[in-house]
Amino acid sequence: MHKKDMLPTVDDIISELFSWAPEDLAEEWDNVGLQVGYPFWPVKKAVIALDVTPQTLAFALEAKADIVISHHPLIFRPLKKLDLNQTTARLLAGFLRHEISVVSMHTNLDSVLGGVNDRLASMLGLQDTKPLLPREPGSDAGLGRIGILPEPVFQEDFLPNISSALGKACLAAAGSVQGKISRVALCSGSGSGLFPEAVRKGAQAYVSAEIKHSVAREAEALGVLVVDAGHFETERPVVADIEEFLSNRSREMGWELELMVFESERSPFRFYNELT
Repeated sequence: MHKKDMLPTVDDIISELFSWAPEDLAEEWDNVGLQVGYPFWPVKKAVIALDVTPQTLAFALEAKADIVISHHPLIFRPLKKLDLNQTTARLLAGFLRHEISVVSMHTNLDSVLGGVNDRLASMLGLQDTKPLLPREPGSDAGLGRIGILPEPVFQEDFLPNISSALGKACLAAAGSVQGKISRVALCSGSGSGLFPEAVRKGAQAYVSAEIKHSVAREAEALGVLVVDAGHFETERPVVADIEEFLSNRSREMGWELELMVFESERSPFRFYNELT
């Protein structure tokens, strides 16, 4: 039944998001769904962002939003106390003070078909993609993706293509591929742990973020190209997918819901070159 011209509740929005990226796809260590707020608060304005930061809260306040929907959870580790000297506690207090709920879709959105990793694979032009680490045999859900480039390329062309696709001028790369690259694996966000699986499945190049030094050395030894393309850059594009999904669902449900993307959100990292 359509809720014609009605405001959805926080719980309504969570239910729709979980219909796309089910809660049981989240990793055991993760924290998805409601982070702070009241499930039955009505929602007229929603802000969508990758991270929940003081800047996100300020934007939500300026926009008079009722909810923030993020990829990264606000509460990631259990809190022993609400000490307002700590950033997370301060943010929780700020959101509660202004009755703004926060909802996060994290590794469930990484894993699901059409989620974070599929968005990244599409941006890099991969075809015939499958989960790098399937949730279960034959599943189309799972962490990472592996696929084929439409045309094999030398790494001298592959790296600029990544830079252009993600809008990231500075990439860190290790290892080197002999000949052209055709089979590529990826994992949005921090993905060093999936590098062995990428190698096992025959990837010539692996694109992820927060690549460990030991993984870079292993890539050198194996003749595999590994690319650290940035945590923010490999995940931020999914914000547009969240907006599109909720826009479609809102229209179908007849909700009176305004969606706003935190467009000025940026990576916390800056890069310096002392030689220039």
